[in-house]
Amino acid sequence: MSAAAAAADTYSPAAEAGSKRRERREELRRHLAEDADWPRADGRSLHDCRPAFMQTGPTTAASGSAYAEFGKTKVIVSVFGPRESKKAMLYSDTGRLNCSVSYTTFATGIRGQGLENKEYSGMLHKALEGAVMLHTFPKTTVDVFALVLESGGSMILFMTLLLVSSILH
Repeated sequence: MSAAAAAADTYSPAAEAGSKRRERREELRRHLAEDADWPRADGRSLHDCRPAFMQTGPTTAASGSAYAEFGKTKVIVSVFGPRESKKAMLYSDTGRLNCSVSYTTFATGIRGQGLENKEYSGMLHKALEGAVMLHTFPKTTVDVFALVLESGGSMILFMTLLLVSSILH
């Protein structure tokens, strides 16, 4: 018997695992192809975009503001500043950036969004830190307030988009 024939008759767990992986991959492909025809929870098909509406300047008291609706998500963002920091603050060569995210009581079905508010405030602060040149505004503060009127997902993306629109407005 030749070496090639002996190798073909030998059991190989790697070959069996590869075969199972291929079968599983094909099963997933069939499943995804079937699911492509099903509507999403909000009624859209797989390839439909969320309906969108955006308006800049809804808050006249703010330096910049924007409101947007993306599907079921509704958010308003207001930017105040740069303005002089409070006298109680020590002198600083760079400005301060304060970000606050809050939810209306009816924005989600879950009450008590305290930890999520802090998490989104931190993410928004990190997204803006590099974009806002605070070193050019010593002894000043920029305040950013985001109010989630209705939560339908992708919050940080929409808040960042609105924030950029607010600053540019």
